[in-house]
Amino acid sequence: MTDFDNMTDDEIEAYLAAGEVERPPAPGAAEFGLLMIVSGLLGAFASLQLLLSQRALESDPFASLSCDVNEILSCSTFLTSWEGNVLGFSNSYLGLVGFAAMAVMGVYLLVRKALASFMWVAMAAAAAAGVLALAWFQYTSFSAETLCPWCLVIWVALVPFIVHASGQAHANLTDGTSRVWRYRWLMIGIWFLALLAFTFVYFIDTWRVVLGWE
Repeated sequence: MTDFDNMTDDEIEAYLAAGEVERPPAPGAAEFGLLMIVSGLLGAFASLQLLLSQRALESDPFASLSCDVNEILSCSTFLTSWEGNVLGFSNSYLGLVGFAAMAVMGVYLLVRKALASFMWVAMAAAAAAGVLALAWFQYTSFSAETLCPWCLVIWVALVPFIVHASGQAHANLTDGTSRVWRYRWLMIGIWFLALLAFTFVYFIDTWRVVLGWE
């Protein structure tokens, strides 16, 4: 325990300043920064497309949307459902803000090459929020028996971020190492393969009709 009573003012100031110094980054900070920029821009673009599609439906309920591909790949059903407006307004606004912030944080990390501990805690919280959001929207998509193409793009942007953010936050808040970070691409690959396999099996009857298998 620090004995402030026996320390001079200069020593106290030096001690407090030392506590504010950002700790050296764990390996992979640059990769994570680049990934946040790419995922952030990709997710923001997809969110913008969803918002424009929703506005088109509001203007013309019978509008033909480019994201309405077939019985499985369709966004109009999702955009007009309550799941697409969980907080009373379009989820796309949340996506635009969240992914824009992700891209900005990526630039910040590349420039600064390190983050303060509280920022890594926030990053871990963002990863946890991403998991919950992804699970919820995947559940609603499968329940509605339709997949929104632009939502799939958002999934592609979110999964790598969640894994990278978890690994980097763990590494930077502990001893600089993390198994999640070490096996990040393996985990991402398994996640996507599992999602693809589940999607194929879940929609097998519809795939047969769409692809003319019967």
